[in-house]
Amino acid sequence: MAGGRFDSSLTRVAPCFDALLARDKTGVSWLPELISLPADGSAIERPVAFEPLIETKWGRDERPLFPPVSLLSWLIRNLEKPADLSESEIGTERRDLLAREPSRVEQALKLLRADASARAWHILEGPSYPDAFLASSDSLIVVEGKRTESGPTTSTTWMPVRHQILRHIDAAFEIRGRRSVFGFFIVEGETDGGLPPSWVEACRRTLEPDALERSLPHRPMKERNVISQAFLGATTWQRVCAAIGIPFSVLPTEVKP
Repeated sequence: MAGGRFDSSLTRVAPCFDALLARDKTGVSWLPELISLPADGSAIERPVAFEPLIETKWGRDERPLFPPVSLLSWLIRNLEKPADLSESEIGTERRDLLAREPSRVEQALKLLRADASARAWHILEGPSYPDAFLASSDSLIVVEGKRTESGPTTSTTWMPVRHQILRHIDAAFEIRGRRSVFGFFIVEGETDGGLPPSWVEACRRTLEPDALERSLPHRPMKERNVISQAFLGATTWQRVCAAIGIPFSVLPTEVKP
């Protein structure tokens, strides 16, 4: 969530998805159209029908998605020092992990098996919060909404490469069961509503082999490929409004005081 006067969650995500939900709370009438809009991602075939929505989260009620335990375990065993953190900021236990101190690694893994969701020194990635989360009995959809940004977040504190949308999809992949997972960006369009070139390039970089490998080091190649297929690319708020018949004017210019 960007925050400030032009907070994308409050001026784009919530107004747009609130309007969609008011039109049809099941999502059955508008989800196929929405999912068809993102471009410059994978070439996976888009569904033409969805089961009714059973969970929707956005705005001030975002859904936390917890990182895979396999990633947390990988980080404990492969931790590298972030360039922008000093030794004093890291703490004794994590300094031991950086040094590959065997007893500390063993301790961290033991703690991880007991609780993978706690805020503690052995947890090296917290939950991600997609700007919109939609779930039905056959699909999970994660949306990252942007307004003023010219590109996505591509790192976390402990991972120099961890693309934000891949992080969302990775976490959703853990809880999917037999459901399909889809993820995409909705961003501010150019004057004609088109996708800005910087976002076309961002989508391309998201699917580069190096980005996939370094964002998903805990995943075998087969799972990386499935997650990459789940990334549909990006569309714009203008195109979403036009396609589904929502006046772009319903999206406020600024956050109301």
